[in-house]
Amino acid sequence: MSVWLHAANSNLTATTMPSAVAEVGGLHLISWAFALYLAGSICGGASISLVITRYGIRSTMCYAALLYAIGCVVAASAPSMQIILVGRTLQGLGGGALLALVYVAQDRFFPNRFVPKIVGCISMIWMISSFTGPTLGGAFATYASWRFAFWTFAFLAVLLIPAIRALLHASDTIASTTTAKFPFVRLCYLCASILMISMAGANFDPIASPLLVVGGICCFIFFLYRDQKASTSRMLPKEVLDFTHNIGNGVATTFLLSLCIMSFLVYGPLILIRLYGMNPLEAGFIIIIETIAWGSVAILFSGTPARFEPYLIRTGSALVVISLTMLAYVLPKATLWPVIVALILGNGGFGMMWGFIIRRIIDASAEGERDRTSSSVPITQQAGFAIGAALSGLIANSMGVSDGASIGLIEEIAFWLFAGFVPIAIIGNIFAWRFVRS
Repeated sequence: MSVWLHAANSNLTATTMPSAVAEVGGLHLISWAFALYLAGSICGGASISLVITRYGIRSTMCYAALLYAIGCVVAASAPSMQIILVGRTLQGLGGGALLALVYVAQDRFFPNRFVPKIVGCISMIWMISSFTGPTLGGAFATYASWRFAFWTFAFLAVLLIPAIRALLHASDTIASTTTAKFPFVRLCYLCASILMISMAGANFDPIASPLLVVGGICCFIFFLYRDQKASTSRMLPKEVLDFTHNIGNGVATTFLLSLCIMSFLVYGPLILIRLYGMNPLEAGFIIIIETIAWGSVAILFSGTPARFEPYLIRTGSALVVISLTMLAYVLPKATLWPVIVALILGNGGFGMMWGFIIRRIIDASAEGERDRTSSSVPITQQAGFAIGAALSGLIANSMGVSDGASIGLIEEIAFWLFAGFVPIAIIGNIFAWRFVRS
């Protein structure tokens, strides 16, 4: 339920925000409904290892579900788009915390050998959410009110609280007596980094966009520097920047490859509609293929013996490069079946290796660092998705994408949206090989 609440709500804006804008206005702010949710989820996930040390898993998960529910209520009752954005930020904080807690709980409550199977279950729930989230939002927006979608998610989050208290015993979630200060300044650096890079991609300006990218990178570096200097209040494992260690190599692999697979999700529908003559519903079904491929392959390989992990991780990371190269070549040519094959290869490759990457990262952590390490995995993935989406916007907008763009320009954009990420994916492959070398 925790995974589903976060995943389904992250896709909810696609079908609810058009109706919300028609009622309360704020069309120029519509992109922020997704950006603030994502920024909130990254910050919520980043802080979760510290909150657990004070309150334990059970209480922390209850607080996260309550915060998520409050965000849904704020959005559902909002009189303006600005208030909706406040609600979306609160939803992101709660949803990101719930997702990070799932990864911490799987490490605390299950032997490490079960991680790929649990990740297979998580991938299956994420796959289901890709259908249910937009479908629920669209159904409410069409036949009732878009506000009912948020009321429904608030109700489900409230139902999660007694389930947590019933299923997680207090003896399993003992908290420590730490007096570490909460890292508000570091979270501000992290949030500013994501938002500045998102702004650079959303509205391209030849002067402002590069400055925003540089500013976002600087904020992210400040966040990492201050976090590594912290002692008791550190949010990430101390080896996160050590590329001679499995954690550093695993985090780099996760971040770089997650960053590379966002182009099609962001601009795939536009390209399919303009070049292939599809309607929005047909383009949406092609997008869903990505999630189905990831989830299905993750489940298929979840029982693979540990001795085959290096081969699966190397093969999966190589398939991401092959997929990007194929998409750069075939997508501008308006031939659909090779595009579908490329999407299945890339996302299937990620599903093939994802559970084993998580298991090896957690297994490499020291005993006192396991909560930080477990919660860092979804943070890294979400940060890669956010920055990848922003860089995709930066590429497309710098080339002049618009509703009136010519077919030739769309073909050129379709090429560079994927060819531009191939070098980054190759670097991700290098880290993947280093990751499984030991």
